Amino acid sequence: MKLIVAVDENWGIGRGGDLLTSIPDDMRFFRETTQRHVLVMGSKTLRSFKNARPLPGRLNIVLTRSEAAFPGAAACRSVEQALELLKSFDSDDIMVIGGGMIYRRLLPYCSKAYITKMRFNGSADTFMTNLDELDSWEIAAESELKEYDGINYSFTEYANTDIKAVDFTGACSNMSEYFKTKKYIDLPASDDLYKPEVINALEAKLNACFYPLKNGFSAADVDNYLKSGSTFEDYLKARNLIASEEDITSLLGKSSEMIRVEKDELPAFLDRIKKSR
Repeated sequence: MKLIVAVDENWGIGRGGDLLTSIPDDMRFFRETTQRHVLVMGSKTLRSFKNARPLPGRLNIVLTRSEAAFPGAAACRSVEQALELLKSFDSDDIMVIGGGMIYRRLLPYCSKAYITKMRFNGSADTFMTNLDELDSWEIAAESELKEYDGINYSFTEYANTDIKAVDFTGACSNMSEYFKTKKYIDLPASDDLYKPEVINALEAKLNACFYPLKNGFSAADVDNYLKSGSTFEDYLKARNLIASEEDITSLLGKSSEMIRVEKDELPAFLDRIKKSR
């Protein structure tokens, strides 16, 4: 797995539960680097996002001492439980994004670290481990020095020469596809659309497609999954917690005409077909 973080000259990463500063180039680098990844974070990091919602287009895994569920995300109560869950994925698909304690606990398992080094003192109260002081980490690449709003910064890639092993399987390599924001789905306008035995299944899968892990997936749910012997993807699909467009269209017969289902109009669409049966 890998990690990504922006640090000041003292390897500080935050103050008062927020970032030290916001550099557009760094924000863009974060988005591009984490897209289509499984993200691992603490609950404070999740709550720092807009509306305290998981980042779209990515599976968000939250480490928390609470037994609460986080809508749109999977929760783990410990690093050990998280590692068991993460074994389902390919190591290169996993990105650790904070905060300080999460970085420190998962650092030994990371093969790479993408560090945005900012040359200023942000008076931080939360810190990342200084990789320059660790024998097992070395600089693999570094960009030229850049500047924004009076702050010099560079993008630095570190490599870990002593990675703590985890038995990743890569069994769920396409999970992030389920979490992409979808505004609509086109369905075949077949007669099957109005069959009573299809409507309930269709409703469940449409909700799972538009709102993956809608009510969250708690640490207790993770425990149940780990005992199941199934892949994480199959486990979630069987419970209609995620669904692909193919899962939905497979319920319906073929048709030359299509019906567009808008996400914002889903309740009205479901009410309409229920009344038509």
